[in-house]
Amino acid sequence: MKKVTDISGFPEGPEEDSQEQQASVEKLLKLTENDTNLTVDSIECLPGSQQGDNYMSIIKRILVRGKRRSRTAKKSKEFFISLIYKRQIASLQRRKLFRADEAFANEINAYTALVPVLQKFSRDRLPFPACVYAGADAEGDLIVLEDLWRTGFRMVDRRKCLSYRQCRTVMRELANFHAVSLAMKQVQPVLFHTMKEKVTEIVYTDEGAEFYTHSLQTSLRGTLDSLHYSNKNGALDGAIKAIERLNGRLYQIMSTAVRNSHEPWKVLCHGDTWVNNLMFNESHDKVKLIDLQTMRYTSPVLDILHLLYTSTGAEVRANHTDELIHSYQESLIDALRVYVPTQNRFVLPDLEALFSYANIRAEYNSRILYGLGIAMWLLPAVTFHPDHIPDLDSVTMNDFKTKNHEKTIAQMLSPDYHHRMRDTVLEFYHKGILETI
Repeated sequence: MKKVTDISGFPEGPEEDSQEQQASVEKLLKLTENDTNLTVDSIECLPGSQQGDNYMSIIKRILVRGKRRSRTAKKSKEFFISLIYKRQIASLQRRKLFRADEAFANEINAYTALVPVLQKFSRDRLPFPACVYAGADAEGDLIVLEDLWRTGFRMVDRRKCLSYRQCRTVMRELANFHAVSLAMKQVQPVLFHTMKEKVTEIVYTDEGAEFYTHSLQTSLRGTLDSLHYSNKNGALDGAIKAIERLNGRLYQIMSTAVRNSHEPWKVLCHGDTWVNNLMFNESHDKVKLIDLQTMRYTSPVLDILHLLYTSTGAEVRANHTDELIHSYQESLIDALRVYVPTQNRFVLPDLEALFSYANIRAEYNSRILYGLGIAMWLLPAVTFHPDHIPDLDSVTMNDFKTKNHEKTIAQMLSPDYHHRMRDTVLEFYHKGILETI
C-alpha cells in the first residue's frame, strides 16, 4: 500500500452525490505512484454501492483514463484504472449520532497501521482489498481502494441467505485472518501489541453507550412487535415472554460479549461480518472482506456469530453449524502451521490444544446471545427493499427515545424480515438458551 499523510492542497470538492474532481484524482495518483509525469485525461464517477447496501459512508467507483510517460521514453503510454473512493457521509448530525467519524478513523488506522503489517507477516495471504490511499484531503477523510469488480469479485444479494458453501468459504478466510493474530502474538509480541492498540472500539464504549443502548432497545421492541405480528395461534407466547426478559439489558449483554473476552483467545476481528461486507469470486470459493470500520480486538467467535445470525437462514444454522465450526477450526490450525516459523514450532501443541473444536464450540456457546442481539439489530437492514430505505440523515437521538424511529422502520419491514426474525428467536427458545437470561 502506498499512502501519503496530507493531500489537503486538493481543490475543494462537491457534495456526496456529485463528481470527484479530476485534478484531485490526478494529484492523488501522482503522489501515491510517485510519478510526476502521470496525467489524467478523464474520470467518470459512478455509484459504488446500491441503495441499502451501505449506511456509514459514501462509496464511489472512479474510472480513470490517462497517460504515463517513463523518464527515459519520449512516448506516453495510456492507462485505465478503476478505483473505489470511500468518503464520509455529509450529514454532521448523522455522523455524530452513529459515531461515523470515529468509525472512519478506525478504518483509516486499519488500512495504514494494521493491514500492511498483517499482510507482510502473512506474505500477502489475507483477504483484504489493496489500499491505494487512506488519510484525508481537502474534502475530509478519504480511503481509496482497488476495485474488486475488476478482479471478478462481486457482492451477493443481501436479501438472500448465504449458502453453506459460501459460509464455508468465509469461515476459512476468517480462520486464516484470526490465525495471523495468534501467530504474531507468539512470534512478534511487541510489534503485535503496538499494532493492535491502533484499533478503537466504536460501539461498546462509554462514548457510544447512550445511543447504542437506545438503538438496541429499539431493535428489541421491533423484534417483539414482529413476534406479535407472527403469533397467529399463540405458538410464540413462550418465546415472546422470554424475549421480554431482555428488556433494558440487550446493550449490556452485547457489550459483555465483546469487551469481556480474554487472552489468549483474543484476536483482531473484522467486527462486522455481514453479507454486504463480503465479496465472492464467480465460483464462490474465494472471498474478500471489506469495510473495516468496526475492526476490534476480541474473541474470534464473534465474527462467526455475526456472520451466521445476520447472513444465513435457520436451515443452514440447524444443519451445518457444527460442520462450519469444524471447517473454521481445521483452517485455523492449518494456518497456524504456516504462520508460526520453524524456530517457534514448540508453541504449536499448546495452540492446537487451546483451539480445539470442543474449546471453540464452548467459546461460541458462551457468547451465543451476541448472535441473537446482532440479528435483532441488523436483520431490518439486511432485508429492506432497495426502494424502501429509511432516511438516516433526519434521525435524532430523540427519535429513538420517543420511538419515532421504530415507527418509521416498522412501515418498511418486509415479510422476509418477520420470517427470519421468528425463526431466529424460535431457534434460541427451543434450544433453551433464553431460559438462562
